[in-house]
Order: sequence, then structure tokens, then C-alpha cells
Amino acid sequence: MKKLPIGVSNFQELVKGDYLFCDKTVMIADFLSKGEKVTLIARPRRWGKTLNMSMLQHFFSEEVNGVNTKGLFDDLVISKLDGGSYINQHQGKYPIIMISFKDVHADNFEGEYNSVYRLTIEVYSAYAYLLKSNKINEIQLGQLHTILNKQSNQQELESSLKLLSQCLYQHHGQKVYILIDEYDTPLNKAYGNKEYLDAMVAFMRNLFSAALKDNNALERGVLTGILRVSKDSMLSGLNNLETYTLLDEEYSAHFGFSETEVSYLFKEHGLSAAMEEVKSWYNGYRVGNLVMYNPWSIISCINKSGRFDVYWVNTGNNNLIEQKVLTAHSDIKEQFEQLMRGESLDISINKHLAFDILDKDDTSFWSLLLFAGYLTFESSSLSAYTTVYDCRVRLPNYEIWRLYSTFFQEWFINQFERKRQYDSFLKHLVAGDVPSFVEQLSSFLRRSVSYFDTQKSNRSEGFYHALVLGMLASLGITHYIRSNRESGLGRYDLAVNT
Repeated sequence: MKKLPIGVSNFQELVKGDYLFCDKTVMIADFLSKGEKVTLIARPRRWGKTLNMSMLQHFFSEEVNGVNTKGLFDDLVISKLDGGSYINQHQGKYPIIMISFKDVHADNFEGEYNSVYRLTIEVYSAYAYLLKSNKINEIQLGQLHTILNKQSNQQELESSLKLLSQCLYQHHGQKVYILIDEYDTPLNKAYGNKEYLDAMVAFMRNLFSAALKDNNALERGVLTGILRVSKDSMLSGLNNLETYTLLDEEYSAHFGFSETEVSYLFKEHGLSAAMEEVKSWYNGYRVGNLVMYNPWSIISCINKSGRFDVYWVNTGNNNLIEQKVLTAHSDIKEQFEQLMRGESLDISINKHLAFDILDKDDTSFWSLLLFAGYLTFESSSLSAYTTVYDCRVRLPNYEIWRLYSTFFQEWFINQFERKRQYDSFLKHLVAGDVPSFVEQLSSFLRRSVSYFDTQKSNRSEGFYHALVLGMLASLGITHYIRSNRESGLGRYDLAVNT
């Protein structure tokens, strides 16, 4: 049985290492069929962005880390398309600069700046042969040495990718592909510190603009990230940028797993009987016109012999999402109660997210949740009079529902003051000790709930429904919690089953 690629993001290792994987090389043909100079593809974390960038790197470059790429794609789908013309015309034909910012996450500007500098030197080290090239002039050679010797200033570092691309162009006589993975990670880390954020935005904007705008050495550029950040100005210098998000049909099949692919993976590991529950836990993400599975959760579930758990939500820091959800105004909290009941919600989405108004603008709040993978959409259309999209959204699956339940659980534990009291409260419910349960619930409501929370008759039932859903959140670990489902001749409010 082939190995599962847990944590494998190097394409050559995946192909040569006897791993089980889904062939996504059709993406290369789709990419080459488009004419834009710079492409940004935005997807949630752990959705295969780094692996696909590694695939592009290995396809276009003659060698990667000293290993020749010839023959790597001979048994893959791309080799069979258009009579093999993609392989003959493009495979191994270009100089490539590949840089990933996924590990740039210090706590201040100096730390992130130094991380970018170290990363730049690491990238430069792969092209040490340029220092001996007779096609590089003395001025450029001196600039290369300045960067490698850690003597460059900020302006010189901001031009480092452009300088490297120009030197590669002159040495090889062929324009360069620049691949930038997780471009927005430094900005995501900087969010919340205005001075730090502004400095990081300016630094990264100048770095990207120099490399990707009006660079005569550039063949094409590709960026991946979670968000398309615009009003923060990090990409404002790129007027040649084409963006593809979850709302777009283009590239929709190339990130995440289709149901056919998931069925194949589970069948290969003798887990076909689990498919119905797999849908409930990990399916439900809409990308363009397709419905896709979260790839990290699928691989992790198979690796654990079909055991269902919250795999994806534990791969990153959810503090920002939790903070935004729990500190949101009352209208948003009502809307979350609707989502937690399994219902859909009509909202506005902006493909160009603005961090600077995230705390003030509901559209940016919902856009963050959608593009980061904490919501999915059922339908979307460009608004008639604005640049935002009218979307109908919902929670994609049970894994995400469990995450939000955990947020609400933490809030209730804080309201109960001590976790021991909260655990005791739930034990009374499960054991059927109604008097003790009612006593503790009454005490909690007197301490925590205001008359103004329930004064409107059309909201009071929804408020109490959300309240009880949140209180029972942690029981989801050992029990099934179901809300507003049909049963018998009617519909129950809440059901707790073992």
C-alpha cells in the first residue's frame, strides 16, 4: 500500500517517494492557457497551495535543489494532453525563483524583516553559480555580494528578487518565473499592531512591486495566499495582477479533493464504508461551481484509520477568528445562531479584503471567514451597484461546526467562572439530575443575561436557542448534538444523543 503524504509539500518527493496522491497536473495546462502576467490564487490554509507551487517549480525548472526534473511528469496527466506538447515546449525550460513566506511570523517588524532577509539569502544560495558568470556585470555582481554578506539596506533588500531575476535572465537568456508562496503570512501575523502593520505593508509592497511590476526579466509570476489584500496597499503596485478566489471557477478543481478523489483514497485504504460520515465531517466547501473536500482533513482521517476528528481546525491559530466571533455585535451573533442551526445566511462578500476596517465593517468580517475556510457559499453574484458580491453562506461541515461550538464553550466556561462548575453543570444534565441542572442554569442566567438580550419577542426564542447550543458545545466530543431537525410528526429544538 502506498504511503500517505502527511506533511509532504515537495512535488519531487511526492512523485518519487511511492506516495498516494491525486494528480493535479492539469493545473499546469490551465495556467499556461491564460495570458495574465501575474496570477494570485487564494485558498484556505492546508489546501495544497505549497504543493501546487512546488509542482509548478519542478515543471518549469530544469533542476530543483540540484536534482534534474526530466522525466518527473512522464506518467502524469499533463504528459498526455495535446500530444505531449506541454512537456516538449515548457518542461525544464525556464529559470525559476521560488520563495515561501509561510514561516515569516515574528512578533515585531525587526523580527519579520530579519526573517525575510534570511529567507532571501537562502534563495540566493541556490544560484551561487551566478557569482562566476561572465554574463553578469560588475555592478550586479557587487549587489549580489552585498545581499549575501548581509550588508544591504532595506531599499536594496526590497529589490533583491528583481535583481536575482535580472541576473538569471542575463545568464540563461530566458525570462524568469517568480513563484511566491503564502505571500500574505507576514501581514496576517502583523495584523493588530498598527505601526508594525504599516511598516510591514510598505516593505512587502515594495518587494513585490519591484519583482512583479515592469520587470523586463519576468516571464510570469504566481502568488498564493489565504486572502486577497488590497486596501492595505500591499498589492496596490501590481496593476497587472489577476486574482482567483473560492468564488471563481478557474482553478476550482486543482485545490482540495473532489468526491471522486476522496472515494478513491478511502477505497485504497479499505475505508469505503465510512464515506457517508466523511461527507458530514469534511465535505461541503464550494469552490466555483464545484463542491470540494478539505484535503488536510481527508488525508489525516485516512492516516488515523478512518477516525473522525477536528484535524484541519487544529493546524493553525484560530485566535483571530474566535476573537472576531465572540466580540462581534449583537446582529452578527444572531446570524451565527442561524448558522449553528444549519441554516443559510445572505451576506455581502468583498473579494479584496481590507484588514484596516475589519473591526468596523461587517462585509470584511464575513469575507475573512469565507476565504479563510470557516464558511462556504451556496450562491454568489456581483451586486448590481457595488463591487461586493451578494452571497448565501453556511457552515461547510461538522468539523467547522465543532470549532464554533468550542468558541462558545470557552465563553460559557468564563461566565461560569470556573471550569469545574461548568463540568458539574453538564454532568447534571447528562445524568438527568433536573433539579441541580435547573438551579445552576438559573444562577448562570441571573449573573450573565440582561433583560435587553430578550426583550424583543421575535428574538427571545432565538437568543435562548443559541444560549443552550453554546452551553452544550463540549458534549459534542462524546455526544451528537442536533438542532431543529424533523422527528416524528414535528421538529425538536435540541437533541442530545450518545
